Amino acid sequence: MNITDLPFIQQKMIRYGMTIYFALGIIGNIFNCIIFTQSTYRRTPSSIYFLSLSIVSIIYLIWLMFPIFYSLDHSDLQTKSLFYCKTRLYVGHCLGQCIRYIVVFACIDRYIITQTNFHIRSLSSIQIAVKIVFTISLIWFIIGIHVPILMSIRESVCGMFDLYKLIYAIYQIILVGLLPPILMIIFSSLTIRTLQYRHAAQIRIRKRDRYLMRMLIAEVIINIVTSIPYSTNLVYGAITYYVVSKSSKRLEIETFITFVTQFLIYLIGVAPFYLFISTAKPFRKRFINLLRHVRIFPRNEQHTTG
Repeated sequence: MNITDLPFIQQKMIRYGMTIYFALGIIGNIFNCIIFTQSTYRRTPSSIYFLSLSIVSIIYLIWLMFPIFYSLDHSDLQTKSLFYCKTRLYVGHCLGQCIRYIVVFACIDRYIITQTNFHIRSLSSIQIAVKIVFTISLIWFIIGIHVPILMSIRESVCGMFDLYKLIYAIYQIILVGLLPPILMIIFSSLTIRTLQYRHAAQIRIRKRDRYLMRMLIAEVIINIVTSIPYSTNLVYGAITYYVVSKSSKRLEIETFITFVTQFLIYLIGVAPFYLFISTAKPFRKRFINLLRHVRIFPRNEQHTTG
C-alpha cells in the first residue's frame, strides 16, 4: 500500500505528461532533420552536428520511452529479462552520452571556425564533422560496455548494486555532470570572446554564425540544467545505498525524485527544436516556410529567408 500520493502522481506524469513530452520531442526532431538537410544549412559543419543530434535524439526517445509507456498497463520487461534489462540501459546510456558529446564537439567546432589561422579553421569541415560523430558513437558504445556486464536484477529491480552502484555514480558525475558542461562552457566562452574581439576589430561577423552560436548556447544550458540534478541524485542513491532503516515514505520520496531527474534528463532529446526556434530568427523563418510549403500556413505573401 502506498504511503504517499507520489506513486499515483508519477503514474499520471508518465501517462499524460510524458506522452506529450514524447510527441513534442519526436515531432520537433523530425522538423530539425528536415530543416538541417536543406541547402541553407547543410553547407556548414554545425548543421552536421545539429542533424546528428536530432537523429540520435529520436532514437534515444523511442528507445527509452516506449518501454515506460508499455509498463503502465503491462509487467515491466526489465524485471523479467536480464538480457533486456542490460540492453535497454546500455543503449540508452550510450545514446545519451552521444547527444552530450555531439554538443561538446559542436562547441569546439564553433570555436575553431572563429579563428583567424587558416590551418586551425581547416579543422572545421563537413567531412571532419561526420567522422567525429561516428567516432563519438563508436567510443561511447565501447566505454559503456561495463553497464551490461555489471548490471543485474535483484528483487524485481533492474539496476546497479553493491560497489558498482557507487562506481557508476562517480562515473556519471564526472562524464555526465561535470566534463560535458565544463567543456561546453569553456569553448562557448572562448568563442564568444573571440567574436567580441573580432567585432571590436571591425571584422564582419556573419549573422548566420551569430545565430548558430545562440542555438548552441541554448543547447549547452539545457544540458547543464538536466545533467547536474540527475548525476547528483545518482551520487545520493549510492551514498545512502547501505542505509537499511529507510521508511516506506522515504523510499517513495526517493523513487519519485529519481523519476523526476530522469524525466528532466529526457529534455536533452526533446528540447533542441524548441530551443532553436526560440533563439534563431533564420531558423524560425525556415520553419514557417516549411509549413507554408506543406500548406499548414496560408501563402498570403511571398516569404524570403535571410
